[in-house]
Amino acid sequence: MPELENFCPNCGQENKDQKVPVGVFIEELLTSLFSFDGRFLQTLTAFFFKPGKLTQSFNEGQRKKYTHPIRLYLVFSLFYFFMMGFLIPKDFFDRILNAGQPTNMATYQEIIDKESGEPVPVDSAAIKKALRKVDEIQSENFSNVSPANRGTNTPNHSWKALRFLSIDPEISAEEFGRALDSSSYAFDIGLPVQKKRDLVAHSNLFLIQVAKNLPLMMLFLLPVFAFFIHLLYANRSVFYIENLILGFHLHAFAYAIYGIVILLTFFGGIQSSWLILGAFVLVTTYAYLSFLKIYRHHWFKTLIKFWILGGLYLAVLLSGMAAELYLSLLLL
Repeated sequence: MPELENFCPNCGQENKDQKVPVGVFIEELLTSLFSFDGRFLQTLTAFFFKPGKLTQSFNEGQRKKYTHPIRLYLVFSLFYFFMMGFLIPKDFFDRILNAGQPTNMATYQEIIDKESGEPVPVDSAAIKKALRKVDEIQSENFSNVSPANRGTNTPNHSWKALRFLSIDPEISAEEFGRALDSSSYAFDIGLPVQKKRDLVAHSNLFLIQVAKNLPLMMLFLLPVFAFFIHLLYANRSVFYIENLILGFHLHAFAYAIYGIVILLTFFGGIQSSWLILGAFVLVTTYAYLSFLKIYRHHWFKTLIKFWILGGLYLAVLLSGMAAELYLSLLLL
């Protein structure tokens, strides 16, 4: 049969031209990573409705029946961070800090929006025109950024005023520093005034940078999470890698639930505060039930260890987040 000549007699690899186009390469990569076959669907059933089942099956050697935990983690972490990057607006940082402040200055807002993207040369004429507009409107919140008062110690500078001062080339670093210190947004973490100015001027870029670094930070923290579990269950005959597998599954579940919350918030019109609270309760309960199933301790003993683990991991998570924010700020 001549068609057998198209395959290698040793490994079964198809003999074909290996110079594939980029599209074919990406297709094969995605097919390998996200093989949504019957096994994956079977995995999802156990993943969402049977806490601890996947970890227990993997540790017992049943590794062909379900999707590999690392692949599952990658799928849902990519889903979560894609939802964050795609659905959360680029000016999310400004929207929070500008909440409750008047938005009746189109020229002013246009310049701020322009600076929310990649840094571009500042139009001095447009800035002066906006300053005159500020002075004409005499808004209570923006009167402190009139030409006569820019950079002074006038208190209660709004976030928009600080943003405007930060991109004005006529305002020196010292003047901006005094304006920042007199506002309710003053902060002191050992950074020079110019770096603080960069943060205010490009705060949305800072948020984007943080979002880009967050997946890598979480991946580095996973082994720490598994190490804490290993310490708490040191008297059990459990290998460290088994605790790490549990960490992959629990984090994947958290990513899946919080990613769905983001979708429902932006497309379902559901109040986000209740969704976030419900998601937190669901993820926490899922993790606790997983511990009960895998380690088989009494429910109260498991609860105590679960609280200890949560406190330790929260401390590490907050420390890692602070370090990640600081490094992102230095790289801004």
